[in-house]
Amino acid sequence: MNGKFTLLFLLIATAFPACEKADLAYEDEFNRSYETWLDFKASSDDSYRYVVTGASWAGSAWETTITVEKGMVTKRDFLYTRFNDVWMPESGWTLTEVDEILVAFEKMAHELSEQEKISILDDLQWSETEEELDAEAHASSPAGAPITLDDIYDTARNVWLKSRSDASVSFKADNNGILSSAGFVPKNCMDDCFSGIYIRSIEAL
Repeated sequence: MNGKFTLLFLLIATAFPACEKADLAYEDEFNRSYETWLDFKASSDDSYRYVVTGASWAGSAWETTITVEKGMVTKRDFLYTRFNDVWMPESGWTLTEVDEILVAFEKMAHELSEQEKISILDDLQWSETEEELDAEAHASSPAGAPITLDDIYDTARNVWLKSRSDASVSFKADNNGILSSAGFVPKNCMDDCFSGIYIRSIEAL
């Protein structure tokens, strides 16, 4: 009886790791990337800057720069590189582009006050210090969350890279072996369906 119980226990114990392994897509690639991240984390004293990008089918694109110092997020910078098919000039957004955006929305510039246009300008590009992170004023912004790469790897492992029968899962590590994209797209979804993250660059401080 005890022998049968022991055999059953061993069978169950060896079966569970196999199930867990099958639940994580790109497991080998993820593990290699995670080890590379740990090496970078140690060599940079857990102080770095990374840029998250995003885009919409409606003609907008944006990027968020997250600064981390000794494992703590200390700054978040956001800007639209394109808004409703109006591109940001190399010198940055000005009220001239705000007027172009208003025309694109079929709204005449003279209908808004100077202060209202400045408010739009403030939404196109902004920065948060450590005390201001995740401010209510930016709650509706598509900006990347003020989180660390440790947080991103945890979310990739537990959410974005879970094997799914109803979605296509993807993973890349093009930032010198560190994660550059991870997420999934539900099948039969047409526009803006990606759940995950795109990281354009990572650099030590």
